[in-house]
Order: sequence, then structure tokens, then C-alpha cells
Amino acid sequence: MPLATYHQLADLLLQRKRYPQALASYRYLYETQGARDRATLLHYGFCLEQTGDLDGAVRLYDEALAADAGFLEAHVDMAGVLWRVGEFERALRHAQAAVHLAPQHPYAVRVLGTALLNLNRLPEAEAALRQALQLQPGFVLGELDLAFTLLLGGRLEEGWRWYQRRWNDTDRLQRPPFFQAALEWQGPQAQPLAGRRIAVYAEQGLGDAIQFARYVPLLQQQGAQVVGVMPPALVPLLEHSFPGLQCLTPERRFEVDLHAALLDLPLHFGTTLDTIPSHTPYLQPPAEAIARWGERLAPWRGKFRIGIAWSGYQGQVNNRNRAFLLSELMPLVQSNGVQCFSLQKGDAGAWTDVRLPPEQLVDLTPEWRDFNDSAAMLQHLDLVITVDTAIAHLAGALGRPVWVMLPPNPDWRWLLQREDSPWYSGMRLFRRGFGEGRAPQVHRVMEALGSRLRGNDGV
Repeated sequence: MPLATYHQLADLLLQRKRYPQALASYRYLYETQGARDRATLLHYGFCLEQTGDLDGAVRLYDEALAADAGFLEAHVDMAGVLWRVGEFERALRHAQAAVHLAPQHPYAVRVLGTALLNLNRLPEAEAALRQALQLQPGFVLGELDLAFTLLLGGRLEEGWRWYQRRWNDTDRLQRPPFFQAALEWQGPQAQPLAGRRIAVYAEQGLGDAIQFARYVPLLQQQGAQVVGVMPPALVPLLEHSFPGLQCLTPERRFEVDLHAALLDLPLHFGTTLDTIPSHTPYLQPPAEAIARWGERLAPWRGKFRIGIAWSGYQGQVNNRNRAFLLSELMPLVQSNGVQCFSLQKGDAGAWTDVRLPPEQLVDLTPEWRDFNDSAAMLQHLDLVITVDTAIAHLAGALGRPVWVMLPPNPDWRWLLQREDSPWYSGMRLFRRGFGEGRAPQVHRVMEALGSRLRGNDGV
């Protein structure tokens, strides 16, 4: 195949978002054919980023910029990946370079806003993102970053309105097959629910579904019969926790009058920091499951039982900043008088960098059939210590004591500069500063644990 044709094939695969195939083509061009033109370097790096090799992407963007320091697209893409590997200030420098090269380019201005957002510099981020939207109205990535900026700053009412624009990002989020625009609920003032059946559908991760399931009782209080379209593993726990809720399963089909996305409910109910439906627990596993797991954990009675999780879903865009190496939690695992239990369901990949004997870290997660089991097990733990993942939301929704170790750039729901959460009354937040290693963060957790074990700390 002529080299020019190979370039065309690689570019076509990239255009069609077939990143693994495009990656193979660009790798061949780069490694076998010695192609070092700036477009190949940029596109090869972008495919590496899209397939999870963030460090490889940084290397290729660096090479592209070494060849052409004024390469706008390379500065933009570099700024977009560096914060994901914890290089927040360097991301900002590349974003500033992009804006210097093209002050009116909406992608450059938006990536500047993103870099500032990830440094928690919210007023500056907001200004840059609003400028990007002036330059390109309807720029959905800018709209979403503005939503995250407002929500992180506690400006929920405006933040929810911008967050609703996420549905325009069809590359990343799709409406369910049953969606009909005419049936999408617009809120209690616009469409009273008394006597009507409404389907509420989960759209994103398990943590989001758990966090926003709290709105189901509010819909029921409006007189609605609520049907859930939820992740199957959550269905037994949700149906037990919310009497009257029925969830779609392969055996069940429902006719509904209206439907609503789960994460649009805060907008429709006008949720502010002061009106978050924060009563916990709002999830409750069956008594039979609680009793069964009580017996399962009986051998460890008399010890302070702690559940730990050290990584979320590896494909989550910020997981590299969120996750911990299991070895970094050894001070916790080796604490006297403490028995640790793994809550790490599924493969954490390289984050599980040590294999611990069962007497140090008990792993009962293979016995979980669904969230009734995991919830019932958590009822018998004295404390959950976790990174930002679904386990944090599950423990919070159960009203269990839970400590969450946050990265420097926290998700919007955890806000800034506070150790508690308005979403979960039993939660305590341990934040890591910019440029700070994970060891000092673990040390603060250990100090708090010591206080807790001495009876000096009630949370």
C-alpha cells in the first residue's frame, strides 16, 4: 500500500472514531515508516489518549511541539491530557500558550477554562468558559465545563440548567431507546404527576444512580407511580428501599405517561445546597441479607472492621488522580486492632500493586450477587474508607460512616474547602492538595482513625 494511501486510511479511521484501528495505523506510520510530520504525531498521540495510554499521548504531543512550538492543536490536546496525569500547572501553561496563539479560538479558550477549573480557580474558569461560549454558542464541551464550574462552586440552580446541555454531547451520552421528547417530564409546576406513571432512567455510572435515587420518594410524594430503568445489579436494593418502585427487567414491561433522566431531577425540583434531599439512610437492604452477612462477618467480631476501596472504574476520565495504589494504604491495612475488608469489586489493574494475605485484607466481594449483598455487608462494617467511587455513594446512602479521599481536582459534587458533604450526613472528606503526595493524605486519615479508635471522634 502506498504511504499516502496509508495516511489516508489512518485519517479516515480517526475521523470515524475507530481509535484502536487508527492507533495501529499511526503506530505503523511512526515506527515502521518513520513518519514524523506534525499531523501524524498529533493524531498518533490523540489515539493513544483515546485508548488509555495517557503517558504515551504526552510523549507524542511533546514531540509534535518540539517540531513546531507554535502548533496550536498540540497545545490544546496537551492541555487536555496533562491534568489527567496530575500535571495541573503544566496543563495551564499549554492552555495559555494556545490562547496566546489564537485568542479567538473557542477550543483554545475552552481548554484554558478547563485547566483553570481543574486548578479550582473557579472565577477565572467561569470567565474563560463564558468567553468560549460567546465565540461559539452551543459549544457543548464548554457548556458542560461551565456547568461543572458552577456546581463545584455551589451555584446549583444555574449549574443544573447548564448541565442539562449534556444531552447535546451525543458522542458521549445517548438517550435511551424509548426516549420521546414529548414525554420528557419538565418538572412539577409544568406537569403535575398525580395519578401518572413516570419512568426514571439512570444515564451514567453506578455512583450517580445511587446518589440521585434519593429523588424517587419526591416523585412518589407528587402522586406518581415510579418505574425505574436502572443498572440491573441495583434493582433489588432500590426496589426494597423504595416501596412502590418497580424497575424494568427482562421479564417486565411498562407503559408510562412520562419519563425523566435521573440527573435532571435536581433541576426539576429546584435543588439548592439548602434543599438537597439529604435524609439518610435512604437505601436499606433486606433484613434477611443483613442477618446473613452478620453471620458471615462473625469471625471478626471484636475487631474494628474497615472496608476499603482504592480505585474506581479505570476508564473514568479522572481516575488516575482519584485512585491509590493498594500499597499506599498499607498503614491502614496493618493497623493494630483493625481488620480491613476489600470493597474493590472488579479488577483495579495496576492499582492493585501488592497481593495481600487474607488475614490482612479479607475479600468477600466474590460473594456479592447484587447490591443487596454489598449493602448488607456494609451494615456490619464500622467504617468505610474509599476513593471517589460508587462505594462512597453506597455507604453514604446507607447512612454508614464513610471517609472519602479526594484528589486535588474533586468532582463537582464534593464542592470545595469543606470536610463534610451536603449529600451524605455520615461522610467525611479528606482532600489532597496540589503538588501533595498521597502519603500525607493517608497520614491524615490515619490520625483521624487513631482519634476514632480512642473514642475522640464520632464521625
